Amino acid sequence: MKLFLLLFLIFCLNLVQAKDPYNDDLRGKNMICHNNSFSVEDWGLRFLNDNKVILFSLNKPMYEIFQHERRYRTDSRNILIFKNKDVEYIINRTRLKLGNKQCKLVKGDPLILLQERIEALKLNKRKGNRL
Repeated sequence: MKLFLLLFLIFCLNLVQAKDPYNDDLRGKNMICHNNSFSVEDWGLRFLNDNKVILFSLNKPMYEIFQHERRYRTDSRNILIFKNKDVEYIINRTRLKLGNKQCKLVKGDPLILLQERIEALKLNKRKGNRL
């Protein structure tokens, strides 16, 4: 009888999984994180289903966009972005800061917005040219 009770208790504990009360579903949200420095990358984030996020990094000197698929989790203060099991980036939910970049929520696709940013950067670089 004790063995049966012990097995039943273990079975019940496996069924119940505690959830973080602040682990929000951010699917459908898009962000752009930028810095005015030409040497610091800009980032775009597209939050997907199942706590997945696609990060787009804009290398400004090379005018290239790289794509990285990661997982995220939220708590009351931060959005934690994981590479494998390690925290790679932290976004403060109040200030919307990613490292030295200021972030903002956007309506459009972050990839398209970063492509438009490339064109603006190229135009700005050529602005003072006389020839």
